[in-house]
Amino acid sequence: MLNTKVLSFLSEFIEYCNELGEEALIIVEGKNDSKTLRLLGLTGNIIEKGQKSNNNLVDIVFNAPIIVILTDFDRKGRHLRKVIRKEIQSRKNHGKIDNYARQLLYKLCRAYRINEIEDLDRFVTNVQR
Repeated sequence: MLNTKVLSFLSEFIEYCNELGEEALIIVEGKNDSKTLRLLGLTGNIIEKGQKSNNNLVDIVFNAPIIVILTDFDRKGRHLRKVIRKEIQSRKNHGKIDNYARQLLYKLCRAYRINEIEDLDRFVTNVQR
């Protein structure tokens, strides 16, 4: 029962993100986060912050019609999300920042004490056993 519920919840998150389409840009912290989301089935455009400055990252994404900020749920990730969000909102004609995808994922991660996006793949593997 639990396995089905977890997988259903994760499936809803992936389906929602994929339905946003190619015009949406999904921001993650690094390569491992991007790789994990791909392994879980996300097909949209993922932008890795990596070594980019916040300003450079915002230059890349602010014109996108839909922007999803999927940083980790730890203190560093929450802070980074706030900084990126504030920088995007400070510019005129920025795209819509979609919070629903993050909220969906947060519910699952909070319930199972997952703080990092990259840990989702291991978590799902364990749930499927």
